[in-house]
Amino acid sequence: MTSNFITTVYGSDIPGIIKSLALSTRRHGGEWLTSKVIKLDGQFAAIMNVVVSEEREVALKESLEEKFPTLHFVYAPAQIVDLALSKTINLVVDCIDRPGLTGDLSNILANLDLSVENMECKRFDMDGIGETVFSAKLTLAVAEVVVSEVIAGEIEALSEDVQVNVL
Repeated sequence: MTSNFITTVYGSDIPGIIKSLALSTRRHGGEWLTSKVIKLDGQFAAIMNVVVSEEREVALKESLEEKFPTLHFVYAPAQIVDLALSKTINLVVDCIDRPGLTGDLSNILANLDLSVENMECKRFDMDGIGETVFSAKLTLAVAEVVVSEVIAGEIEALSEDVQVNVL
């Protein structure tokens, strides 16, 4: 029987760290089904959906923590998602930045029946308008019946200057 869990690992970005983590996982008979990695200012964070035989799960986790003592590991059971009942929607949200904007956007997304697969937020100065602009790229998993324009409308209701593009 197999075990399927999510591993989140974070710490200082060391050259070749992702490859080393993957090799260690394979040595214990494990496999990453999916993974996401982000590197920022000398740090990294990765999240991996791991499958390994139940008999080798504990040994794999212990080995990772022993081999990489400066990294932090968090484990959680993987949830089974019925992919036949969901689709992916990609959105770009642009507006003038203001305090609390990311929190307001997160609250709207939390109140909708969807799953945030990825959310990348950036802020940058726009010389032409003299304001800071907020831009977010979102990947959302939703039920097949959900209309992307309805979600865009909910987000655009944040304020008059919010523009949402469905990709």
